[in-house]
Amino acid sequence: MASPSALPPNAVEDKRGNVIGTVIFCLLWSTVMVGMRLWARGVVIKQLGIDDYICIVSLLVTYGAGIAIAHMTTYGLGRHISVMDPANIPLYLRNFYVSIVMYCAALLFIKLTFLFQYYRVLAVQRMRSVYIASIIIVGGWALSQVLVGIFACHPISGFWDSSIESKCIPNIPQWYINAAGNIFTDVVVFALPLPAIWSLNLAKGSRIVLIFIFSLGFFTVIISIIRIRYLQLFEDFPWENVESSLWSIGELTSALTCACLPTMRPFVSRYFPSFASQHGHSSHGYANASSGAATCRRRRAGGPSALESGGGNVQRVQSRGSKGVDALSVSINGSEVELGQSRSAGLKSYPFKGHVVHEFGVGVETGSASFRESGVKGADDD
Repeated sequence: MASPSALPPNAVEDKRGNVIGTVIFCLLWSTVMVGMRLWARGVVIKQLGIDDYICIVSLLVTYGAGIAIAHMTTYGLGRHISVMDPANIPLYLRNFYVSIVMYCAALLFIKLTFLFQYYRVLAVQRMRSVYIASIIIVGGWALSQVLVGIFACHPISGFWDSSIESKCIPNIPQWYINAAGNIFTDVVVFALPLPAIWSLNLAKGSRIVLIFIFSLGFFTVIISIIRIRYLQLFEDFPWENVESSLWSIGELTSALTCACLPTMRPFVSRYFPSFASQHGHSSHGYANASSGAATCRRRRAGGPSALESGGGNVQRVQSRGSKGVDALSVSINGSEVELGQSRSAGLKSYPFKGHVVHEFGVGVETGSASFRESGVKGADDD
C-alpha cells in the first residue's frame, strides 16, 4: 500500500457501500419474486413443475454470484488500486473467478426456466419440437460458457495466482463472445413465445397485455448491452469493476423477475381479489384458454396455465368428444362457472356460483369435467 503522502486525492473514494447495498437489494428482490412464484404454483394451484424447480436452482446460483461480488469488497472492490494491499490481489481475483462462474451458471438455469415454462404453458403440438430444440441449443450454449468460465486457465488456480505457470484464454475476446452469445440467446428466448401468444383466440387487447408481460424480458437484453461497455481490463480494476459487477447482478435479478411475473396471477387472485377483478378483462388465458382444434386435441381445457394469467373471463370453450359425448362446454363469467354436457338425450348443465381460485380440468376425449376440491369455492345451485 502506498504511503499516505503519496496517495492521489481520489484515494479516499469508496464504493463498497454501494456494492453491498445493491447486492442485498437484488438478492432480496429475487427472493421475493421466486417466493411468490412458488407460493402461487405450489400452494394456490398446487401444480409445481420442472420449471419451478429450475427457478429455485437459478435463485440459489444467483445468490452465489451476489455473495461472491459482495465478498470482493473485503479485498478491494470499490476502492482504488492505490490503496489496495498487494497481498489481497490474488484473493480479489479468486472471488472474481467465482463470480464469473456463478454468473454464467445463473444465466444457464434462468434460460432453462423460461424454456421449460414455455413448454409447459404454450406447447401445442406444432410447437413442442421448437421448444425442445431451443432447450437443447440454448442450454448447450449456456453450459459451454459455464465450462469455459471454469476452465479459463490451466491449471485453474492460474486465474488468480500469478506465481503459477499457466495457460489462460484471453479475457477480452472471451468476455465479448460470451456477452454477444448471451444477448443473441436472450432475444431468441424472449421472442419465442410471442407468435404463439398472438395466435391465441383472445381479444386483441388481451393478447397485447400478454405479449407485454412476456416481452418484459427484453429489458434484460438492454441491461446486457449496457454491461458490454464495462467489459474491459482497467489499470484501476478494483474501482472500475464496480459497474460491471453491479450490472451483472442486476441482469440476473431482472431475468428472474421476468421469469416469475407470468405465474403471479393465482397469487394476486387469492390475496388481492379486488385488484385481480379490476384487471381480469385484459389479462387472461394462455394457449389452453383458446378454442379450436388445438384445444380439442388436448386432454385439458383451462388448467393452471389459463388461470395463471387470469382465466376468469374466458367466455366459452367448446369441444366435441369421441366417446358418446356430443359436446362439452365451459362458460366462465367473472366468478361464476357453468359446465354444460350435451348428449343425445339433451343438455345437462352444472352451474356453480363462487370464486375460482384454482384450476379446473375438462377431459375432452372422455367427455368428463372435474374440479379440484379447492378449485371452486361456492355451492351447486341444484
